[in-house]
Amino acid sequence: MKTIESVLKLIVVALTLLLVSCEEKIELRVGEKSEPYLVVDGMITSEATEHVVNLSLSGGFYLDGETPRVSDAHVSIHDNLGNEYPLRETFPGRYVTESDVAGEVGVTYTLTVDYDGRIYEASSTMKRVPEIDSLSYRWDNYFKSYRILLYGQEPEGKGDNYMWHLYKNGEHVTPVLNLVQVVNDEFLDGNYIKGFEVETWEHNFEFQKGDTIEVAMHSITREAFDFISGVFVEYNSGQLGTRPPANIPSNVSQGALGLFHASAVTRKSIVIE
Repeated sequence: MKTIESVLKLIVVALTLLLVSCEEKIELRVGEKSEPYLVVDGMITSEATEHVVNLSLSGGFYLDGETPRVSDAHVSIHDNLGNEYPLRETFPGRYVTESDVAGEVGVTYTLTVDYDGRIYEASSTMKRVPEIDSLSYRWDNYFKSYRILLYGQEPEGKGDNYMWHLYKNGEHVTPVLNLVQVVNDEFLDGNYIKGFEVETWEHNFEFQKGDTIEVAMHSITREAFDFISGVFVEYNSGQLGTRPPANIPSNVSQGALGLFHASAVTRKSIVIE
């Protein structure tokens, strides 16, 4: 499954003026000579697969093209049960676990990155995710396409946060953060979710008859919820580069940018007929 690699450049630009780590604010100069910061994009899920951590460096505010990738770092994930999972670099800046690694709900995972003489860490506890009972769809006359509706029981106990990724005929149509839907359970705690629209209202994925749609429902931490919401706000403000952006939180130590988080996943598919 893709992570948030394709939104890294957006995050770097949004945070060039004002960065936030878990403990401190870091003021940066705007321009090509700004000191580069490590940018982390990583996730471990409950699915047995290669879990990916992408590493890059922040660029100057006026940098054109991709930001520099970080190679030859020592990267590993360990949990609070004593397990450790080393990651190998498959191409510049992309580090993966073995394909049989699967996270567990309730376990805390810590990412460690040893790079350029500094140790960076970020921790995340995998939260529960409810099963999807079923999916349906409705016709949207404005977009001239179908919208996907989800049904399922939200567990009791506040503090749950969710994210949805969508696949159309096997193609991931929500690979960047501004396309995903995220919610918390503040107003739906313990209730039955009846016909929740998993797409954000402003996006049209052109779902039509004959399409097979897969919905992947992720549990996410509050840190991940705040991070994704912050990126979404900055992306949709239309003001990048013209004003200091709002603080986008990071859970990575040493003043690094980005996010590492743990996520339990449940999936369901439907064919639009």
